[in-house]
Amino acid sequence: MKKRFLRAFVFVLLIALGVLWGCSSTHSLLKKIRSSEPFLAKRVKVVQFLDETHLGGNLGKAFTAEFKAKVRKIPFIILDEKPLDASMQENLKSPRFGIVTPKNLILKAEEQGLNILITGVVNPVDVTTKRTGIWPFRKNTRFYEISVVVNLIDVSTGAVLFTRLESKKVSSSEEEYADDEKEFMTELVKDHLPKILKKQVSAITDVLENMPWIGKVLSTEDKTVRVNGGRDVGMKEGFVFEVYSYGKWINAMNGRPYPVRSQKVGEIEIVSVGDHAAVARPLSGGPFTIGQVILLKH
Repeated sequence: MKKRFLRAFVFVLLIALGVLWGCSSTHSLLKKIRSSEPFLAKRVKVVQFLDETHLGGNLGKAFTAEFKAKVRKIPFIILDEKPLDASMQENLKSPRFGIVTPKNLILKAEEQGLNILITGVVNPVDVTTKRTGIWPFRKNTRFYEISVVVNLIDVSTGAVLFTRLESKKVSSSEEEYADDEKEFMTELVKDHLPKILKKQVSAITDVLENMPWIGKVLSTEDKTVRVNGGRDVGMKEGFVFEVYSYGKWINAMNGRPYPVRSQKVGEIEIVSVGDHAAVARPLSGGPFTIGQVILLKH
């Protein structure tokens, strides 16, 4: 009786291990299938950060360079280094949460075939004073909040796809800032902003990795459609795209953008790939016109 029970127990255990192995294999297989899906790199441009600290020393330029150095290491983007022949207006003031969408830059980026613009604002250092400690040893303590906002702008639609505020609060005694508070604040920004930028890059890496490639129809001629993606972004013959009329877009729960107040025009298939653009043939629908938005169909 005991031997029969033991054999039954071992049999059930082997079945359970087999199921677990099967689930693990299935998960690995699904991961391989997902990794083999068509993927297109995004052309990204980092615009010089708007420096609202007014501390001098070209902080905006310095931190933009540091931010770009980190962004350049993201494997699924192409960081565009060419000048846009346009810049953030010097007298441009950022709104409360630093969301800046300069139309002149978006138009220039569109002309150069970019997918994403990254803008940033180094906010003014927020300073507050509080009485801290236990009586009779209470003293005035300064609190400095250093923060930066980063925005991802879709060049095709002009929409802000992602915005994030990252900050760090630092306290100090009167003795530390007594001599020259501006110089003290400058050193605080230089010390802590690189850490903030690192967190920002980590956040936008996740967003860019899961964000689908959005392109545009550049021209139509002789029953062919030319689109703004070539070998540089990983375009290949046989890729099929859904084409939408220009309109507003929203992000669904899965992160995939869907058009609002616009219609699906049809589908096209890539037949020839150049360095920076590709030619497609219509598969269904139409008519296809310049400026229509394309999304890779999985």
